[in-house]
Amino acid sequence: MAHTPADVTTVAVEVADLTHSERTAALYASDMPNQKRNHTTAQVRAWIAQGVQRLGVDEMRLRAARLLGWQLLNASNLVPTRVQARHEQRFPKARRLLLANQAASGSIALDGMTDAARQRNGVAAVAQVDGGCPCRGTGGITLGGAEPGESYERLCPVHRAAEILAHHRARRAGA
Repeated sequence: MAHTPADVTTVAVEVADLTHSERTAALYASDMPNQKRNHTTAQVRAWIAQGVQRLGVDEMRLRAARLLGWQLLNASNLVPTRVQARHEQRFPKARRLLLANQAASGSIALDGMTDAARQRNGVAAVAQVDGGCPCRGTGGITLGGAEPGESYERLCPVHRAAEILAHHRARRAGA
């Protein structure tokens, strides 16, 4: 059943103008089936457009930014309970999210990305944490060490992602 909010009439979508997270959020909101199958490129494009239509561009981008923030924290095992709960409210079907993520990846391989989308794609500057980041906006997360009273600080994967990426690039260049 198609669902279109009353305040969203027509949204023109150029799939190549969307980032990976934006395509994932749109696909999750669409009528895309919950089973993995081989879908045509045209069908995936239509579902992406349908998801953007249902959510509207602003809501789709907000969900994409929060999904990216959650992914950055999750990859480092740093997702607070409150952030996880909000993520699960937004994306209650984990398998559907996985399928949407996979279809978004295929879409990028087939449709590519514009330069503007590529600049926004995966950039932590657009990532948001819904429910409070473990760094509390400081960019550093204090973690306990192996010994009592021992602690260390690590860079926040959301708020210091550019520095983390630069560090990894420098290490690879020196290797």
